[in-house]
Amino acid sequence: MAPDDGLPPANSLGAAPVASLRIGVIAGAHGLKGALRVRPDNPDSTMLTPGMTIAVERAGRREEHRIVHVTPIGHGRLRLGFADITDVNAAEALKGGVLMIDPAGLPPPGPGEFYFFQAIGCEVITIDGRRLGKIEEIFRTGANDVMVVRDDNEHEVLVPVIADVIRSIDLGEARRVTIDPIPGLLD
Repeated sequence: MAPDDGLPPANSLGAAPVASLRIGVIAGAHGLKGALRVRPDNPDSTMLTPGMTIAVERAGRREEHRIVHVTPIGHGRLRLGFADITDVNAAEALKGGVLMIDPAGLPPPGPGEFYFFQAIGCEVITIDGRRLGKIEEIFRTGANDVMVVRDDNEHEVLVPVIADVIRSIDLGEARRVTIDPIPGLLD
């Protein structure tokens, strides 16, 4: 979330520990020299950089690889090169692999910003105190981000992350998001 998006600032950026954080998936080989086509979960992110080590999880296995190059290839996709993957066959063997990183290595979010994973599990309530459930997922749309909130009865509410709806975000001890639902949101 950008600090100038009109949303209230997150008053604490703590979150439940996350062992590994998914950041994308390998779509296949790109060329003959071992480069990979990657679909990042956040196409706007610039966190993947040459020299960093990243894990690939596939078929119950986890392998560490050092990134040697990252190049945007359009439509939110990246071309990624690993030091130890040097031919098309080795690259194709990683197809479907999930890219994972240690969240401790992430740069701290800016003022009023947070990483999506930090809000997962937060309770969502309305300004009049009605409990809606917990944040299960956050996804991007063309216009804004959306929180998937699910209650104990598996009822799902999609909450737009916009200034007209979000009133407060507490990622600290309370782990609570307070919303002012727009008409029709809870119908």
